[in-house]
This record gives sequence, C-alpha cells and structure tokens, in this order.
Amino acid sequence: MKSLIINLKIVVLILFFAGIVTSCMDSNDDSTSSNTAETEAALIAKWRAQMKSKNIAYDSTATKIYYVIDKTKVGSGANVARGNTVTVKYTGTYMDGTIFDSSDNFTYVHKSSMRMIPGWEEGIELLNKGAKATFLIPSALAYGPTGYLSIPPYSPLFFVIEVVDIK
Repeated sequence: MKSLIINLKIVVLILFFAGIVTSCMDSNDDSTSSNTAETEAALIAKWRAQMKSKNIAYDSTATKIYYVIDKTKVGSGANVARGNTVTVKYTGTYMDGTIFDSSDNFTYVHKSSMRMIPGWEEGIELLNKGAKATFLIPSALAYGPTGYLSIPPYSPLFFVIEVVDIK
C-alpha cells in the first residue's frame, strides 16, 4: 500500500512538471507548426540559398526532391528497384534539425504493400548498396497539407539514408 501511494505521488509530480513545461513553451518554438504552402516554399528557397552560399552542390529530381550524395559513400552495384528487399540506416529530421524518426537497421520491400512516402520511394532509387545521401523532400511528396501524427502540415523533411544491403 505504501509503495502504491509513493508511485501515485511520483506520477502526479511528473504530470505536474510536464504541465508546467508545456505551458511555458512558446507555441512558435516548432518552426513547422504553422507552415503553409507559401512558408514551405520559403523554407526550401532559404535552404537552397544557404547551400549555394556555402558552395555545396546538390541535385534535384523532376519532382523537386533535393539531394546530396555523400562522396565518401557512393556505393556500388545496381540501384534500388521495385521488389528489392532493402536494409537502410536513416534519420528523418525537420528542417530545423529536430529528429522525428531514425533507425540503424530498417528492412522493407521497396514499393511493396508497405507504403513509404513517395519522396522516399523516389529518392532511394538513386542509391545503390553502400551509398549514403541526404534528401530534402517537400511535403507534396511526404505528408502534404494534412501532416501525419507528429508531423505538421506542409513540412518539408530531411532524410539521411544509407543503403546497407539490397537483395
């Protein structure tokens, strides 16, 4: 009984402090929380300008996925294709660098019934075994105007993806 009361007190304290921290946070802290199509376009334009000012070359696809292949990890062999079983290491971040997802060992069948976001499916086909790249995926090829779970609407997303294996 005593341990139950102690545990309840701990839970109440945690909830109390969580409430204080949440109420003290500025609602504008999350740079993606109020994105619109216009602010998203401005964020991407700003990123492109920063890349240019730093003399960092990037490429883009016809659908406007921007990417930089890591020159130290170019890989070898055939690129990822439909039906391949692909194992990757990846980190997904918002444009401000906040990580929303990552894995050191994620395996899936490319373009199978397990749907990845369209930008991932398109971008990963540029990579072969051992290759690593950073992709800037616009929301139109990610979670769009509605967002998904913790990802706000109109959020362009960065993914650093390294292809560990292709079968």
